[in-house]
Amino acid sequence: MTNQACFGCTIACGRISKMDQGHFTVENKPQYWGASGGLEYEAAWALGAANGVNDLEALQYANLLCNEQGMDPISFGATIGAVMELYEMGVLTKEQLGIDAKFGSAQALAHFAEITARGEGFGKEIGLGSKRLCEKYGHPELSMSVKGQEFPAYDSRGIQGMGLTYATSNRGACHLRSYTVASEVLGIPVKTDPLTAEGKPELVIAFQDATAAFDSAGICIFTSFAWGPADVAPQVAAACGPEFTLENMAKIGERIWNMERDFNNRAGFTAKDDTLPKRLLTEPAQTGPAKGPVNKLPEMLPKYYAARGWDADGQLKPETRARLGL
Repeated sequence: MTNQACFGCTIACGRISKMDQGHFTVENKPQYWGASGGLEYEAAWALGAANGVNDLEALQYANLLCNEQGMDPISFGATIGAVMELYEMGVLTKEQLGIDAKFGSAQALAHFAEITARGEGFGKEIGLGSKRLCEKYGHPELSMSVKGQEFPAYDSRGIQGMGLTYATSNRGACHLRSYTVASEVLGIPVKTDPLTAEGKPELVIAFQDATAAFDSAGICIFTSFAWGPADVAPQVAAACGPEFTLENMAKIGERIWNMERDFNNRAGFTAKDDTLPKRLLTEPAQTGPAKGPVNKLPEMLPKYYAARGWDADGQLKPETRARLGL
């Protein structure tokens, strides 16, 4: 495996990999013997660690099929996790799935990637995504998703801000709309305690607004590990005009977030959709440094709404609309 970068970029977040030609997934498939897009962090976690699969070649193969067929490896991996759990519970059978699908099976992961990519057999069911699949088979609580989108690689019992991030994200569970991991784990721009709920509503809002401004400027989000709004504002001003001051950039980010929220509200989303799967709110983490706590969303969400200028149902208050010119 090697890294690959966009022109002139020093981050080089892309990955290029070449598979072992004798691996069971590609042994008789020479079309996959060349170098191709490789595993990155989220795909490796969602396809592998989250499902107990430690066969890197199988992970690369599943990731390759996801890339070729336009499937999101995070959502696909999380859906496979739900399938494996339903299988081990006895809800799904080997006859239905076409394979023994216990956690950790590299063969099952590769098989599911193939039939989902082709839309064959149970692959059509997997293609529904975890929310609709788990509802169909009577266990909606097994879908680790918010607003229908599956979680990326952060347990919100151990990183409290990410729980609030997932619950309030306008497009469902997403780490690319508020990456509080930067502060809670990495200490960027300041270190905050990942296990406490104190101050997290304000932290999440700051990350959400800043990310909205970064995205609207067309800047790679990875640069936010080094840059803040104060670094972005003069670049936008140089390209678009002097009115893009630091103060205006902050308001632009906040305005974008609230416009998206207003769109969701008009589409029927309410406060009931700003939640997490029950197991994260009631089942404590069993291992690791975060052993013991659950996510403290009920404590954080009302404070988040108040700081946003929303009412108890998550709707923009008239004064918030007026202040933001919406």
